[in-house]
Amino acid sequence: MLTESEKERQVLFEINKERLEQLAFRAESKGLYPDEYLVICIDVDDPTWSFVVDALMPNEDWQAIRDQGLKPVSRGIVYSEIRELLARTVPDVASILQDGNEIPFGKALAAVLGGGGVTIYPIDIISPFENN
Repeated sequence: MLTESEKERQVLFEINKERLEQLAFRAESKGLYPDEYLVICIDVDDPTWSFVVDALMPNEDWQAIRDQGLKPVSRGIVYSEIRELLARTVPDVASILQDGNEIPFGKALAAVLGGGGVTIYPIDIISPFENN
């Protein structure tokens, strides 16, 4: 059974899954291998991760998004150094993020940060043009 925090991240993942897969495709198109990057999705309003959002997207106007009645979410591709930060902050995900942990062909890892925690999801690497 999922905790409330895990349910919150699952919903955030499901809402953003297609875009996260497209970001993985972009990383691969730039010549990166799945162990060199992490696709990330962060609930901007989660105080646990505000320092990560501020570091990745300084001076972003999140209030403009809130004013539209939307939940601000930061999504992007980050280099694998963030794996160490996440592993130290949330030891439960350390084994998934370790160097040498083989990622299956055609897959990448997405980290969803919200509800005070992190959930790592395997995602497909999908071209944004495949569904058109």
